[in-house]
Amino acid sequence: MIDVPPEPLPTQEQIVEQRLLDCDLNPGGFTVKYEDYLQSIEIVIAPSAGATSDSFACITEAAGYEIVTFQDDAMYAAYMDFTSELARPEMMLMYEGRLKEARLCAGFPDREDFGSLEEYVEALEAHAGIKPGAALRVSGDGILFDPLSDSPNYEDFAKRYSNLLLVVAYASTRDRLNFGFLGNERVAE
Repeated sequence: MIDVPPEPLPTQEQIVEQRLLDCDLNPGGFTVKYEDYLQSIEIVIAPSAGATSDSFACITEAAGYEIVTFQDDAMYAAYMDFTSELARPEMMLMYEGRLKEARLCAGFPDREDFGSLEEYVEALEAHAGIKPGAALRVSGDGILFDPLSDSPNYEDFAKRYSNLLLVVAYASTRDRLNFGFLGNERVAE
């Protein structure tokens, strides 16, 4: 009798690929590859995969913690919205816990109490103990963190704005607001 070596175990990439095929994605319409620069498997889904928004739940489950991208920008945006909505309840609990620790729950501003986004943003700053207009501004339908800090020292910056960033993170998650940061553009000027 000849001993036959056992079949090698499937790689994680092969497992994910099979799960995506089980989601009824077309073979050859996606790639599953470990990328060193990401330190993760990246799943790239092309339009030829036949994915639809109805596939998102299955794709998310098949991918696990791996990175999923779509070559079609609209599908990618829809998928990101889908996954953000899945994570939203957990994020809300986390932010609520941090607000309680910082004693910022009581009197938290409600978006519907303000006629404009600008007024709401000023109320968020005031709630965090920051002078209205000092660090946030409205751009379109979103909020930008744009501090006019007079202190480049990180410890001063963190102490000054940590509550504000927490308040805005909670508000943007709860109220589904766009929130972004301005970078070091002014420092370069």
